[in-house]
Amino acid sequence: MIVSAETAGLGNRLKSWASAMRLDSDVHVNWEVNDAMPASFSDLFANGCGIDSIPADAAIYKSWRLVILPEDEPHLPAGFATVGAGAHPVIRGLGKAWWVLTGRRSDRYRYMVFPKTHSRRGTRADARHIDMEYGRIPEHFRHVYGPLFERMIVRPEIARQVDEWARDNLDDDVIGVQVRTWRDYAHRHNKYYKPSVKRLARLMHDAEADTRFFVVSDSDEIVPSLQQQYGNSRVLHYPRRTARNSSRQSVDGTTEDLIDMLLLSRTRSLFVSYLSTFSETAWWLGGAKARVRVF
Repeated sequence: MIVSAETAGLGNRLKSWASAMRLDSDVHVNWEVNDAMPASFSDLFANGCGIDSIPADAAIYKSWRLVILPEDEPHLPAGFATVGAGAHPVIRGLGKAWWVLTGRRSDRYRYMVFPKTHSRRGTRADARHIDMEYGRIPEHFRHVYGPLFERMIVRPEIARQVDEWARDNLDDDVIGVQVRTWRDYAHRHNKYYKPSVKRLARLMHDAEADTRFFVVSDSDEIVPSLQQQYGNSRVLHYPRRTARNSSRQSVDGTTEDLIDMLLLSRTRSLFVSYLSTFSETAWWLGGAKARVRVF
């Protein structure tokens, strides 16, 4: 038996669960209720693999990274990862210069790095990772991981809410927008969110004049701000009953976070925040097909 035991937020836990499914057919999920996750596994999912405690003889997978197995390595060259790869500052600087000179400023994520304290704990020296690489990921991994994410079954009442709202509000031309403000992490808020505001504005401005945007965020201020700029008719959002700012404090709030994630997965084009596993997981749940721009 292998047990997925990631204890961070929703996106991290689903990625850990997918990795555990790759490692063993006998998979269980130990979904700890904590400050980052008030909902239990059965509050959100209908799969019968949730367990309350980890057996002594079970193997544990506890990581936000999607596992890369030896048989995967021929499909993934050494040095592949550009997100959180822990590259030398000189290499990062050269990468930044290359992307700027080639006019690909919106692809900032390709040369930025994850904070070093995290990178040292979870980064392979050969940079063979696929996390948050979106369209760069080889087809091999999409064929491997896509069916695993499809095996995650949300509770019927949640699926019904997603289906009904998507049917009435989303079409193929709606662009999904996920804004992570890192409001609860001052360092990341200043380092990642503040510089991203202008890049998101540029992406939305460059879209067709009648394009509609489905917006999700960790902050209650984002949707009204974008509606003021682009109009209520163009900026869509799920009519939540809970506040985004406090969604991690209640089962209902986390349930609506999952609904937001599943609706985001229904869009064919995404504008997403750098380093957010929320949008990354939505991309996988949507079949890893959406065109992604990272801001």
